[in-house]
Amino acid sequence: MGDSQRLGALLACVLFASCAYLPGPVERPFRKPGVRLVDFPEKVGVEFNCASQKLPWFKLETLEVWPKRLEAGKELGYRVGYVLCTDGPTDVVTGKLETRIVFRGQPILREPDPSYDLRPGRWVVDVFVTVPASASEGLYALELEFKGSGVKFARSETFAVEAADKK
Repeated sequence: MGDSQRLGALLACVLFASCAYLPGPVERPFRKPGVRLVDFPEKVGVEFNCASQKLPWFKLETLEVWPKRLEAGKELGYRVGYVLCTDGPTDVVTGKLETRIVFRGQPILREPDPSYDLRPGRWVVDVFVTVPASASEGLYALELEFKGSGVKFARSETFAVEAADKK
Protein backbone atom coordinates (compact mmCIF):
# COMPACT_ATOMS: atom_id res chain seq x y z
CA MET A 1 0.00 0.00 0.00
CA GLY A 2 1.41 3.39 -1.00
CA ASP A 3 1.60 6.47 1.22
CA SER A 4 -1.42 8.11 -0.44
CA GLN A 5 -3.51 4.94 0.08
CA ARG A 6 -2.47 4.75 3.75
CA LEU A 7 -3.37 8.44 4.21
CA GLY A 8 -6.75 7.83 2.54
CA ALA A 9 -7.42 4.81 4.77
CA LEU A 10 -6.41 6.79 7.87
CA LEU A 11 -8.69 9.69 6.92
CA ALA A 12 -11.58 7.28 6.32
CA CYS A 13 -11.05 5.73 9.78
CA VAL A 14 -10.99 9.16 11.45
CA LEU A 15 -14.14 10.22 9.57
CA PHE A 16 -16.08 7.08 10.52
CA ALA A 17 -14.91 7.24 14.14
CA SER A 18 -15.98 10.87 14.45
CA CYS A 19 -19.47 9.94 13.23
CA ALA A 20 -19.90 7.45 16.07
CA TYR A 21 -20.52 10.34 18.47
CA LEU A 22 -22.27 13.50 17.40
CA PRO A 23 -22.71 16.38 19.86
CA GLY A 24 -26.33 17.37 20.62
CA PRO A 25 -26.72 20.29 18.19
CA VAL A 26 -25.31 18.25 15.29
CA GLU A 27 -27.22 15.10 16.24
CA ARG A 28 -30.68 16.77 16.55
CA PRO A 29 -31.66 16.60 12.86
CA PHE A 30 -30.98 12.84 12.91
CA ARG A 31 -33.12 12.03 15.95
CA LYS A 32 -36.06 9.70 15.54
CA PRO A 33 -39.14 9.58 17.74
CA GLY A 34 -39.08 6.95 20.42
CA VAL A 35 -37.93 5.80 23.84
CA ARG A 36 -34.34 4.65 24.37
CA LEU A 37 -32.69 3.02 27.39
CA VAL A 38 -29.38 4.77 28.15
CA ASP A 39 -28.35 3.14 31.47
CA PHE A 40 -29.72 0.03 33.16
CA PRO A 41 -31.36 0.24 36.60
CA GLU A 42 -28.30 -1.32 38.30
CA LYS A 43 -26.00 1.46 37.09
CA VAL A 44 -28.51 4.18 38.04
CA GLY A 45 -28.92 2.50 41.44
CA VAL A 46 -25.22 2.85 42.15
CA GLU A 47 -24.91 6.37 40.69
CA PHE A 48 -27.81 7.78 42.75
CA ASN A 49 -27.53 5.45 45.76
CA CYS A 50 -31.09 4.29 45.20
CA ALA A 51 -30.91 1.85 48.14
CA SER A 52 -30.94 4.85 50.51
CA GLN A 53 -33.70 6.78 48.66
CA LYS A 54 -37.42 6.75 49.34
CA LEU A 55 -38.71 4.73 46.38
CA PRO A 56 -39.80 5.37 43.76
CA TRP A 57 -37.12 8.03 43.28
CA PHE A 58 -37.24 10.15 40.12
CA LYS A 59 -35.12 12.88 38.55
CA LEU A 60 -35.95 14.75 35.36
CA GLU A 61 -32.49 15.41 33.94
CA THR A 62 -33.33 17.25 30.72
CA LEU A 63 -36.12 18.84 28.76
CA GLU A 64 -34.78 20.17 25.48
CA VAL A 65 -36.76 21.80 22.65
CA TRP A 66 -35.49 22.30 19.10
CA PRO A 67 -35.49 24.29 17.00
CA LYS A 68 -35.81 27.20 19.40
CA ARG A 69 -37.23 29.31 16.53
CA LEU A 70 -39.58 27.95 13.89
CA GLU A 71 -42.43 28.90 11.57
CA ALA A 72 -46.07 28.00 12.25
CA GLY A 73 -46.99 24.63 10.74
CA LYS A 74 -43.45 23.26 11.19
CA GLU A 75 -42.29 20.35 13.32
CA LEU A 76 -41.03 20.93 16.85
CA GLY A 77 -38.88 18.27 18.49
CA TYR A 78 -38.31 17.76 22.15
CA ARG A 79 -36.22 15.40 24.24
CA VAL A 80 -36.88 14.31 27.79
CA GLY A 81 -34.16 12.59 29.79
CA TYR A 82 -34.90 11.05 33.17
CA VAL A 83 -33.72 8.56 35.76
CA LEU A 84 -35.95 6.41 37.93
CA CYS A 85 -35.22 4.10 40.84
CA THR A 86 -37.89 1.57 41.81
CA ASP A 87 -38.16 -1.33 44.26
CA GLY A 88 -37.59 -3.86 41.48
CA PRO A 89 -35.56 -3.59 38.27
CA THR A 90 -38.64 -4.11 36.08
CA ASP A 91 -41.19 -2.10 38.11
CA VAL A 92 -42.76 0.91 36.39
CA VAL A 93 -44.51 4.04 37.64
CA THR A 94 -47.72 4.60 35.70
CA GLY A 95 -49.42 7.98 35.68
CA LYS A 96 -50.99 10.71 33.61
CA LEU A 97 -48.59 12.58 31.33
CA GLU A 98 -49.88 15.73 29.69
CA THR A 99 -47.99 17.63 27.02
CA ARG A 100 -49.13 21.16 26.16
CA ILE A 101 -48.03 23.93 23.84
CA VAL A 102 -48.98 27.18 25.52
CA PHE A 103 -49.29 30.70 24.05
CA ARG A 104 -50.23 33.72 26.17
CA GLY A 105 -51.07 31.42 29.06
CA GLN A 106 -53.54 29.31 27.05
CA PRO A 107 -52.94 25.80 25.67
CA ILE A 108 -53.20 25.70 21.87
CA LEU A 109 -52.30 22.01 21.73
CA ARG A 110 -52.90 19.43 24.44
CA GLU A 111 -51.88 15.76 24.32
CA PRO A 112 -52.89 13.76 27.39
CA ASP A 113 -51.68 10.21 27.96
CA PRO A 114 -53.66 8.80 30.92
CA SER A 115 -51.44 5.74 31.45
CA TYR A 116 -47.83 6.66 30.68
CA ASP A 117 -45.13 4.35 32.08
CA LEU A 118 -41.90 5.70 33.54
CA ARG A 119 -39.33 2.90 33.53
CA PRO A 120 -36.43 2.27 35.91
CA GLY A 121 -32.95 3.23 34.73
CA ARG A 122 -31.91 6.22 32.61
CA TRP A 123 -34.12 6.89 29.59
CA VAL A 124 -34.27 9.38 26.71
CA VAL A 125 -37.57 10.07 24.97
CA ASP A 126 -37.67 11.94 21.64
CA VAL A 127 -41.00 13.34 20.47
CA PHE A 128 -42.03 15.44 17.48
CA VAL A 129 -45.17 17.58 17.26
CA THR A 130 -46.38 19.93 14.56
CA VAL A 131 -47.04 23.49 15.67
CA PRO A 132 -50.49 24.42 14.32
CA ALA A 133 -50.32 26.33 11.02
CA SER A 134 -52.63 28.93 12.59
CA ALA A 135 -50.16 29.68 15.41
CA SER A 136 -49.42 33.40 15.84
CA GLU A 137 -45.93 34.84 16.04
CA GLY A 138 -44.60 35.02 19.57
CA LEU A 139 -43.12 33.20 22.52
CA TYR A 140 -44.51 29.76 23.37
CA ALA A 141 -43.86 27.14 26.00
CA LEU A 142 -43.82 23.38 25.78
CA GLU A 143 -45.12 22.12 29.12
CA LEU A 144 -44.88 18.57 30.49
CA GLU A 145 -46.76 17.46 33.57
CA PHE A 146 -46.75 13.97 35.11
CA LYS A 147 -48.73 12.67 38.08
CA GLY A 148 -48.32 9.06 39.12
CA SER A 149 -47.99 6.93 42.23
CA GLY A 150 -45.05 8.40 44.10
CA VAL A 151 -43.78 10.57 41.20
CA LYS A 152 -44.91 14.02 40.18
CA PHE A 153 -43.20 16.63 38.03
CA ALA A 154 -43.88 19.65 35.84
CA ARG A 155 -41.39 21.37 33.56
CA SER A 156 -41.53 23.80 30.65
CA GLU A 157 -39.20 25.06 27.95
CA THR A 158 -39.77 28.09 25.71
CA PHE A 159 -39.51 28.48 21.95
CA ALA A 160 -40.52 31.12 19.40
CA VAL A 161 -42.82 31.00 16.41
CA GLU A 162 -41.66 33.47 13.75
CA ALA A 163 -43.04 34.74 10.46
CA ALA A 164 -42.09 32.84 7.33
CA ASP A 165 -39.26 34.40 5.34
CA LYS A 166 -40.69 36.28 2.40
CA LYS A 167 -38.41 36.13 -0.61
